Amino acid sequence: MKGQSGIFFFTVLILLFLFSISPLIAQEKYSIFIGTVKGMEAKMWLEVKSESDKALLNFRVGRRTVYTPHRYPNPGERVKVEYLYHRGNPVAYTVTILQSGAPKQVPKESQK
Repeated sequence: MKGQSGIFFFTVLILLFLFSISPLIAQEKYSIFIGTVKGMEAKMWLEVKSESDKALLNFRVGRRTVYTPHRYPNPGERVKVEYLYHRGNPVAYTVTILQSGAPKQVPKESQK
């Protein structure tokens, strides 16, 4: 009986420790940056100008960066970048190319 109560106490102590430590585990949350692409350098750096405060930010991109749709963004396109800082540099994990706000108008044919 004494051995079983010791095992039970030890198990309860371990479970309480595990439940108390779970909120302390770091969970990475991506930051979001929305802006206009200004350029791409050597397919390693993506330069984006913010819509809100006109700040320029260079994102590190690589083979693990996911592009939606599956292509590199062209200068002038609006993008949403999800990123994290790694060794002091913002690293882009997903780059979503956004549709422009207003569709281009097709010139009307001349009236007869």
